[in-house]
Amino acid sequence: MIVKTRAHEFSYIALKSLDRRLPKIHDMKELIHSKMHMAKAGIYGEERMDGVFQKYSFPFQYLVFQDVSLESYGKFQIDTVFLTQYFAVVLESKNISGSLRFKQNPSQLERENEEGKVDVFESPEVQIERNIYLLEDWLRLQGVSIPVHGVIVLTNSRVKVVEPSINYPTILYSTIPVFLRNMTREKVCLKVPAMHELAKKMVACHQVYFPFPLCSRWSINPNDLLTGVYCEKCETHGMTKKKNGWNCLRCGHVDRLAHEKAMRDWFMLIGDSINNRQCRYFLKLDSYQAASRILNSMGLSREGPSKRNTIYKWNWS
Repeated sequence: MIVKTRAHEFSYIALKSLDRRLPKIHDMKELIHSKMHMAKAGIYGEERMDGVFQKYSFPFQYLVFQDVSLESYGKFQIDTVFLTQYFAVVLESKNISGSLRFKQNPSQLERENEEGKVDVFESPEVQIERNIYLLEDWLRLQGVSIPVHGVIVLTNSRVKVVEPSINYPTILYSTIPVFLRNMTREKVCLKVPAMHELAKKMVACHQVYFPFPLCSRWSINPNDLLTGVYCEKCETHGMTKKKNGWNCLRCGHVDRLAHEKAMRDWFMLIGDSINNRQCRYFLKLDSYQAASRILNSMGLSREGPSKRNTIYKWNWS
């Protein structure tokens, strides 16, 4: 039974917006573009793993939590948690192709692609070990003692494990059902009602992770970003506000709500508040009244002693 499904991937959405607003010639362009594609690949991998749990069931009581963000002695995020009466399993998905070698001392993951190029990544073992430790702490704070196991799930079919992990099982996503069914179920640590009560607590304690603003996170000067309202049809910035909506002078596309996407870019990339002057600058508006109408139409929270000094904030929750 899937108790919690996966939410929007805000990291990918924000990286996509940042990549769009960085000039083609920028010191961080290549890195952000790469991070965006890695985030997208991760989403595809998680979707493949989610599909397994949607398709298969197990001959014992179980609960599945997708994309869990909790806090014990530190904040942590887990791709998937599989909870039973006997144990919990942390499943860490990796959508990566090529020949993989799990190295020790230091713990790293080496990937050799089809062209023979070798890339080095942080090992999934490090992330799993941290998540197991913090999940055990969180469970302990809830008064629950249950074994927590970890497994690395490879979601790309074009992968070959040359040197497997010596600390955690490494499996293909298609073998998840067999792997979980074959895990030893001996001591009952949770009765069924207690398991469902724990599930309610886990969902209630889940905290959606918002990685904003990205400019400060990646040490990018907000003044480097392209301003203006983005045209999704011809993929350029600089739509003009007219009575019928936002008009693209390049391709003629009209979008009445294009300003909302631009405003979302501001809050994801630059800061959690905006004033009228900043709104005019970012949307390339000349009119104070036009900017004021836009800000007041978006359901933003307002703070400030007067209209001229009002700041507006976006609530992501």
